[in-house]
Amino acid sequence: METFPRTPQVPAGESREARLGIITAEAQFHSGEVSVDRAIGDLLVVVRELLGLQVVFVSEFVDGRRVFRHIESQSSALRIQRGQSAPLEQTICQRILDGRLPNLIQSVTSVREEQGLPANFEGMGTHIGVPVRMADGRVYGMLCGFNIEGESDLDERDVRRLELAASSAARLLARADGREVTTSDPALA
Repeated sequence: METFPRTPQVPAGESREARLGIITAEAQFHSGEVSVDRAIGDLLVVVRELLGLQVVFVSEFVDGRRVFRHIESQSSALRIQRGQSAPLEQTICQRILDGRLPNLIQSVTSVREEQGLPANFEGMGTHIGVPVRMADGRVYGMLCGFNIEGESDLDERDVRRLELAASSAARLLARADGREVTTSDPALA
């Protein structure tokens, strides 16, 4: 994903909630003002920095596959590419969605074999993910982040923060698709 010098200015010492609130408020846009790619990219940069993750992405579920749509990575050497896909059943996303794994996994390596995950997950550290749900209840995909190796100090509060960001991503995707979303929509409020 192309990166832009786009992270909003956030006063030093602001809480994680305040910083995420700033980016989600700035992510509100009207069609034509800002591209959805850039707006979601802004959101992912802030999420990655706030949660101290190496990679954050939004995926879409298409015909039984997880497709990477938006990626923010600390490492240019990472092999994840926009448009790349994998069968859902071979992903952590599917396991989180159906309840086989929790939203927050401190060490993917420790659950890889028991969960039947492919070898490319070996050595992976922390993973956090939540569904991106559209206003009609449909699951678009997932908003996830991970560290290639090593564990983090993330907790359930961080899962709630990620849920807030996923709601913002759903709003952006809906607007880009020509559907106006109001704050009265219970799924996105």
